[in-house]
Amino acid sequence: MHRVVHRPVRDVAAFALLIACLAGLPAYAAPQPAGIADGIIVTPGDGFALATDAPPAPVAFGGAGRFGSFISDAIAYPHVFDTLRVAYETRVPRGAQVALDVRASADDARWTPWVIDLAPGATARFDQPARFAQYRVRLLATGDTPLLRSLRLTPEHSAPSFAAFENEPPPVAPTFTVHATRLGLVGRRTANGHRIVKRDRFVALPCVCVLSSRGGSEYMVRITHNGRSVVAPVYDVGPWNTRDNYWDPQEKRYFSDLRQGWPQDHAAFFDGHNNGRAQHGRVRFPTAIDIADGIWWDDFGIKGDRAVVDVTFLWMGRDPLEQAAQPQSPPEMPPADASPAPPSADTSPAPSPADAPPADVPGEEGQERGG
Repeated sequence: MHRVVHRPVRDVAAFALLIACLAGLPAYAAPQPAGIADGIIVTPGDGFALATDAPPAPVAFGGAGRFGSFISDAIAYPHVFDTLRVAYETRVPRGAQVALDVRASADDARWTPWVIDLAPGATARFDQPARFAQYRVRLLATGDTPLLRSLRLTPEHSAPSFAAFENEPPPVAPTFTVHATRLGLVGRRTANGHRIVKRDRFVALPCVCVLSSRGGSEYMVRITHNGRSVVAPVYDVGPWNTRDNYWDPQEKRYFSDLRQGWPQDHAAFFDGHNNGRAQHGRVRFPTAIDIADGIWWDDFGIKGDRAVVDVTFLWMGRDPLEQAAQPQSPPEMPPADASPAPPSADTSPAPSPADAPPADVPGEEGQERGG
């Protein structure tokens, strides 16, 4: 992994941006692509190709051939936008694949999920106005390298909006109960290039749309099991799918016939969805999150390779446990000469009964990594 070009300095006044949003929005075409390359080289003419020493493809992307990715630095626009139109050219030899993804941010800190696999001329729509964009190039080849070149991003807006300047608190992030498996695979590379170490701490989710950058924390989850809770980044994709954003509302899911919170592999296993098959084959046991060994063994103390856990998707809102755990201000001390007040009756509510432990997971014994 190496940096191609350093990020430029950006500083634009908010008032000027608000006025400028009424104007036309120019396209972006970098004279020299700036960002982080892993297994990709920038060719003359601002194209992207696989390096000769590109690493093997991760398990999530088939495990065959060479794989590389390039994540651009954040591109600052002088106007707010809610749509990005992409244009590019490709050369794709037999056995090769090219993918382009984009995402947006209002503050260069909190990012939308990636809008993935955009074809030339396609548009990506975002729920909130943004000022920053990033693109991600993914290349895979079993023979000659593919090439992506002449990339342009054109920001557009459907109507002037003040939403980006409002200070409304985000909603509480949703939590769903799903079947999970232990990841294992020590020494292998994840979909974002991370090398798995013993007792690692990260997770895999079944959509490349929420894959964090290597070492990054753009997409985090809180996992809770038997009263213990851990926050971890999303560093891998899988195990059964690469496009199942089951945490999103049904109308935004790639599997739009399934309700929010019901993973496609669960639907395949329990309901016969898609004849019992997921992207990576027949679902032998349900698992919608892979959890690295450090969390599985050390934080949760789980025996075996499968469990049922609660997962909170933190890029979608506030962490409900952090909100509940905020400390209250201590009471003020009475004056030194004040007489002590008589004790008051205890009016605190009775404790609620403890939650029941999750049910046993049906099916055969698991192995390292589902799928």
